[in-house]
Amino acid sequence: MACDITKGRGLACKDQRTGIKFIDFAPFVSTNTFTLSNQEVDEIPAGITEVFRYEVKGAGNTLVDTGTVNLDTRTTNFKAVINANLQRANNDSEVELKALLFGRVVAFVHDYNGNVKVVGHETGLDGTMAEYSSETSGYKITLEAEASTFCPFLTAGAIEDLTAIVSEDVIDQS
Repeated sequence: MACDITKGRGLACKDQRTGIKFIDFAPFVSTNTFTLSNQEVDEIPAGITEVFRYEVKGAGNTLVDTGTVNLDTRTTNFKAVINANLQRANNDSEVELKALLFGRVVAFVHDYNGNVKVVGHETGLDGTMAEYSSETSGYKITLEAEASTFCPFLTAGAIEDLTAIVSEDVIDQS
């Protein structure tokens, strides 16, 4: 990995929309290796054959990916945190939320600009908090992952492949 900066960066246009549109989850399996090239993944691992889509509202749902440097050991660690607010409480939702807390998953976070980031690509995401609130009649869940790099983007071809494996099995919200 090169340590020298090689490019500058201009100020972007104001044509972006913030927020998360939806999150696709799949069980994390250590043999499902994501290959990165220039911070992109161009192929979904063959072992991921189905993902489960969670639709969320743009506001209040976040992916924060933080790189932290330890100057004493000359190491860098990246921590990604997903906070998701899920509307409408029911027993089926609680079964799935418990599974997210008890197991490990990989997440594909879709934003409103057509970008998809892979979270938990090295070690999986661990659920660290789930909360029900009668004020919102819904849930808030937090998942965290550590890695040796920022969460990578999916290429357009990988996004197409991901879309093809989205499960039709969803929780009834009626």
